[in-house]
Amino acid sequence: MTKPRCVILGASPDANISDWSSCLRQDDYLVCADGGYLLAQQAGVLPQLVVGDFDSSPVPSHLSCEVIQLPVRKDDTDTMVCLKEGIRRGFQDFLLLGMTGGRPDHTFANFSALSYLAQRGLRGEIIDREWHYRVLADEEWLVTEHIGCPFAVFPFGCGECHVTLDGFLYEGEDILLQADFPMGVSNTVTASPALVRVRSTALVMLK
Repeated sequence: MTKPRCVILGASPDANISDWSSCLRQDDYLVCADGGYLLAQQAGVLPQLVVGDFDSSPVPSHLSCEVIQLPVRKDDTDTMVCLKEGIRRGFQDFLLLGMTGGRPDHTFANFSALSYLAQRGLRGEIIDREWHYRVLADEEWLVTEHIGCPFAVFPFGCGECHVTLDGFLYEGEDILLQADFPMGVSNTVTASPALVRVRSTALVMLK
């Protein structure tokens, strides 16, 4: 039996809300980050919690769920507050939807949020229209059912990392990847399962 998962729904203008229902499980705890609740309504998804400063969307006073209103001036993004609230409520597994596209600074901030989870031994994943994103910190990932799919890996939040890849077009053991040389781009999955093992921290992308 899988443990309950915290799913955070963002407000990216590129969100493919028609796919949201297929990504969700019945026992997911749904949290909307700010205007993500508007997309959730369009997708027919009912959140248990809405968190945001609501600087670009109205306060959702019509919803029956719990609402946490934040100050506009703060250090954490709305998404980060959602993550921290999910951690406070005991979740260890996070899925983020509606988090890429639109403003590039917001997309990068959401990759940083994945790193925040990974550095604390928690699991996080972003799924968008075509790609899956994870940050791995001194851990491994078995990739299944993605033979022929594009793959990439880059150091994230560090100058370099070491990566072992098995089951890829370009593979090897303890490969040194450096932040100023994008050697991890344009790989392909060739086996199921394929193994990714990371020493230090890396952002991995799988289509």
